[in-house]
Amino acid sequence: MRQLIVASTFILLCKLTFAQSDSNLSSPIKKWSIEVELVQPFIPTVEILTIQATRNLFIKGSQKGEFVLGAYIRPNVTHDVVEKIDEYMLYTAYRHYFWKGLHIEAGMNTGYYWGKKNLVDGKDYEGLALFWESNIGYKLNLGKTKRFFVNPQFGFLGTMGIADIGPRQGKPDNFVQGNLLIGVNF
Repeated sequence: MRQLIVASTFILLCKLTFAQSDSNLSSPIKKWSIEVELVQPFIPTVEILTIQATRNLFIKGSQKGEFVLGAYIRPNVTHDVVEKIDEYMLYTAYRHYFWKGLHIEAGMNTGYYWGKKNLVDGKDYEGLALFWESNIGYKLNLGKTKRFFVNPQFGFLGTMGIADIGPRQGKPDNFVQGNLLIGVNF
């Protein structure tokens, strides 16, 4: 519960601090982007597929705000706490750029999971999942048109106490993560 309050407060502060008038919404040349994660789908026991759309909320000088909406897909993956896990979540986030492509991002994954045969007690677990996520990164637009981009990020992902896959044998449910997003602006 504490993590939910902290994450919600952070997002609210970002929104209040960097909120802009409606006249700034039409200023960006490219308002939308689509991005996919390149690394996590190929890491054993992680295998998370991520696709996201972003929408510019405002641009004012070197400051820029984006809304992020995405899908977090983890189908039938061999796991270190349960034999197999399925997770399907909706990701919503706010990404704030401070200087050129340097940004922070705060978001939430909300969805449902199925954990098959916990490695300690042999039980199946399923239920609602709620995770917080925070990242820092640098979006590098490519070429003269800046249509394509690479966005490496580093951050943390953790449960907000709603995602019990059973006994963990001391294994954490908060994780350091890295993302390598590629995408297209339009």
